[in-house]
Order: sequence, then C-alpha cells, then structure tokens
Amino acid sequence: MADFPYFPTIGTNVCIYPQSGCATYTDSVHRLVLFGGDVLRRVLCVFVPPPIEEIGHIIKDYNPDIVYHVDAIQAYGKYQIYPKKLGIDLLSVSGHKIHGPKGSGFLFINDKTRIKPIIYGGGQQKGMRSGTENVPAIAGLATAVKLIYNNDFESKIAHLYELKDYFIDELEKLPDVQVNSKKGTDSAPQIVSASFKGVRAEVLLHSLEDKEIYVSSGSACSSNKPGLSNTLVAIGLDKELLDSTLRFSFCYETTKEELEYTIETLKQLLPMLRKYTRR
Repeated sequence: MADFPYFPTIGTNVCIYPQSGCATYTDSVHRLVLFGGDVLRRVLCVFVPPPIEEIGHIIKDYNPDIVYHVDAIQAYGKYQIYPKKLGIDLLSVSGHKIHGPKGSGFLFINDKTRIKPIIYGGGQQKGMRSGTENVPAIAGLATAVKLIYNNDFESKIAHLYELKDYFIDELEKLPDVQVNSKKGTDSAPQIVSASFKGVRAEVLLHSLEDKEIYVSSGSACSSNKPGLSNTLVAIGLDKELLDSTLRFSFCYETTKEELEYTIETLKQLLPMLRKYTRR
C-alpha cells in the first residue's frame, strides 16, 4: 500500500498493484475502487496500454452497479477504443489532444448508465450540459475525429511507433542522456520522456523553443503547479535528473526530418548549456 495521506481524508483508499495478470491484483483493485456503499471514485492505471477490459471485468464481477469511468484523454486517437466491448460506462475525451479545438471534448455515456448533470438550465445536450452549444468547437472536434479514425488509422499509429523508436535510438547515442520511455508497441506511441544530466529542464525547454522546437517539462494538467513531477519521483528517477527531464510529443503529422533536426539541435545545445550550468 502506497502512502497517499490525502485520499483517506475523502474516504478513498489507494493501492498499487503489479502488472502480472488479473489474478494477482483482483483484491487490490477491490480495495482501490471500493469503499462505503460500493462507490467508484477512480481507477488510476500506470500501464500502457492499461488493462482496461480486465479491470472492468473485475469491477463488474464484484458489483455490476458500480459505474466505471475511464479517462481516455491521452489514449483516444492512438488506440482503437470500443467502450461497450471494454465494459466502460463513462469515457472522457479532450479535443486538443487530437488537433481539435482547445476546450472541446466529449463524454461517452453507456445507454444503461444514469448520471446527473452538474449544469442545469435550458436542457441542451440531452439535458446533460445546459447552455448554448459551442457549435464551431463541436464541428472542429468531429472533423478531428474523422481525420484520425479513418482507413489510414493503423498506418498512422505504425508511423508514430517508427518515429518514437528512431528518436529513442538517437537520444541514447547522446552523452549523459537517459531515456525514460520504452520502445515497441507495449508503450504509448506519441510520447518520449528523456532526462538530460547537468541541464535544467526549463533552460533546455526555452533553448529548444528558440529553435522552434516545442516540448514540455511536465503534463499539461500540472503546468500551473511548479515543482518536481510526482510521476518521475514515483518511477524512481534519480534525484539529479528530476529537474532535467523533458517530454517530447508526436502526432501523425510529425516527420522524421523534424526529429533529425531536434537531435542535431540537442547536439549543439547540450554541451553549451552544461558549460554554463551552476555546479
């Protein structure tokens, strides 16, 4: 049991379980998602791709009335997702992750799932979210979905994996660079995390920005909370690398030439930045 002192104060227990088959983590999942009244607060998966269907079976076998919500913000557009087949009751998607308008998104609700709205008024969107619809954003999101989930979807994802594997290979050739992401199809196709020893992430980020290469030093949902990444701490990254890690994100329009330019730019920047780093 991990130490998460905040969650017990809101009536939620947290348990981390191993990725080694359903039978080994069934009890842990029960402890994670069930408390008083069999209410599911959240299932947080750190596996890529996470065992969504297996967890769904465990939950529904324990109590079919539990509502199973999956946050698919990062996964949507990178995997074929069939909510009903996976046993998902609610699935949330954000448009900006798939080239849709920022601020757009949708919530899949299973036909048999009943939830209450949090915004009342005119009854728009089947009474689930009252207020005048943002038609341009809705249309833009629909277009973005069509551009990804078409006949070329599999080739787009294969292209992403090729780019990621190539980029990791090239990063690993650079001195004092540690890649924190895995190669292959058992990991996310669009993200590479890398640590650059002796260089602060923020300094390298802005140096790359000057070269029109845009990366991030943390997740978008935590960009307004400066500090060391809890995720990097949790995976056991060396303390000296915690403030030296960047995230490179790809899309199906990313080219190998862009990654080659990024690698060549890093070769130029890293020696110079390390030279002026405070010891």
